Parts: sequence; structure tokens; C-alpha cells
Amino acid sequence: MDTRVAKLGIYLEKILEKLNNKYKKINADFLGIEVNNYSLDKIPTASVVEEDIIGNRTCKDVYSFRSRNAYSSDRLINLKNIGFFEEFESIIKTNNDEGNLPEIKGIISIECLNAGTFNHADESGKTAVFDIQIQIIYEEE
Repeated sequence: MDTRVAKLGIYLEKILEKLNNKYKKINADFLGIEVNNYSLDKIPTASVVEEDIIGNRTCKDVYSFRSRNAYSSDRLINLKNIGFFEEFESIIKTNNDEGNLPEIKGIISIECLNAGTFNHADESGKTAVFDIQIQIIYEEE
């Protein structure tokens, strides 16, 4: 597919390959119940950041990147989850600084808007959903 969300998914899969070779795939608006599942969900926001007098626009898309991870009262498991998102955010920042961006037409930047955070645990308490918000800025004619 030639959509921004599909191209962002491909970019994020390359990062996941570095961080977690057990990941399944990145879904869109769907998070599976097994560990190592990921979903990229578009958050509804105003997309136009700025528009010039000849109609060129600077726009943004905001996404929630969610994951299902192992979860328990074991401190080491939960530190691993936090560490994953610290590394994830660091790679995106470094890539942005180096101009290594998703292959999206007109893209200017990508950034994490927050650190990855715990969202909720499942009923069994063995897995939990974590998420981090990602923003892309791009030019549109």
C-alpha cells in the first residue's frame, strides 16, 4: 500500500527487527492477544499545522504505537518493557537527527511524543498493553 500509515509501519518494522526479533508483525488498529504483537493506530487530530499563501501545507499525523508484552510482578520483566521503549525512542530520535526517515512523500520529521507507558494489563495479569505516541510532520502541496 502507498499510504502514510503503511510506510510508517515498514519503517517501524525495521526498528523492531533491531530490538525484538520475536515480533510477529505490526497490525493497523488491531492488537493481538499474544506477546510480541504490535499495532499502529492513527489518532484523530487536526492535520494542518501551517498553510502558506500559495496553498502549500505543513501537516502532521499522530499515531499510537501499541504493543502487548509479558507482564508480572517480576521487576526484571517490567524493566525490560520500559527499556524497550527507551531504546525505541532513542532509535527514532537518532534516525530523525540523521535524516533516516520513513519513505513518506514530503516527510520532514518523525518523533516520539512521550515515553512508552503502561496502558493496562489483561485479565490474567500475564500480559499488558503499552503504548507510545509518534508524530510525523510532512509537507503537502
